[in-house]
Amino acid sequence: MPSCTRAAVGCLLSIVPTSSIVLATSGYTPCPPLMELPCDGSTTGGSSGEGPGPCGCGIGQWIVKVPPPRLDPPLPLAEDRSLHEGLVSWVWSTRATAQPELAMASLTVRGRSNMWAAGSFSRYSLAHYMSSRREIWSGGFPACPRLLSLAAVGGATLHISASTAARQGCSAFASAATSGACSSLGLANASIEDLAIAGSVGYDEAANAFDVSGNFGPLVEVFNDSVEGSLSANSSWSTSGVGSHSGSASVTVRPDRLYCAFTNRPYVARAAGQAIAGGAGSVDHNGSASWSSMAIISLSVQ
Repeated sequence: MPSCTRAAVGCLLSIVPTSSIVLATSGYTPCPPLMELPCDGSTTGGSSGEGPGPCGCGIGQWIVKVPPPRLDPPLPLAEDRSLHEGLVSWVWSTRATAQPELAMASLTVRGRSNMWAAGSFSRYSLAHYMSSRREIWSGGFPACPRLLSLAAVGGATLHISASTAARQGCSAFASAATSGACSSLGLANASIEDLAIAGSVGYDEAANAFDVSGNFGPLVEVFNDSVEGSLSANSSWSTSGVGSHSGSASVTVRPDRLYCAFTNRPYVARAAGQAIAGGAGSVDHNGSASWSSMAIISLSVQ
């Protein structure tokens, strides 16, 4: 995070009344209105030469402003409840947390049939955040350049599992999804677009086997311009024995999402993310079903 200083590195200020807009012209040319000398040595924005060099700029300072973030839920949410629908019982647990740079949602459900009764149930958990900060010049222009370094960081993690007993009418479905983006100057930005996994397990009494479909396969690579990672492959099959399967996904922001320059450009850093965990299931014939899902996303510009 850049610090607020009266004069940035490389600026020579004249001693003048602060009410005036005065440039330090003692042997120095005025700084360009938008000066930018990238850390790799290339030049843009009207600056030239091998090094930053001093230039004349106004009297003032850089100020960081951070407005209140938008969070949903505004406070961490934890719910543990149960429901009895006749001879069918359901027990569930939901969690949701939103912070300025993180959203987390999770869900766990268990259901059971008694006396051959049938029932179904669905639930979801949601959390999201939106936050920003900006650095602006307060004082005489042109603004003084300073060394500015910004990096997009973060990632996302998903997990699902679904399980049923070998009974007719028993099924379980779980899903988890995240999406979000962070942005600022140059390459200091990243996005996670609709990263999602979902899967279901159901018992087929005619085949005496479990039908399985969704992201329960081996891990495969995920790679794009801003993030990299892996997720469980999507597939479908039938299996006997155990009606329980799980899948996952995990991505992180690539390390090259950076901006570094000796510059007098102002900046705005924005970040937003959403996490959803959900699922549904049914029970019958004295059977049981359970599922769980979790989604976490964290994206920010530091």
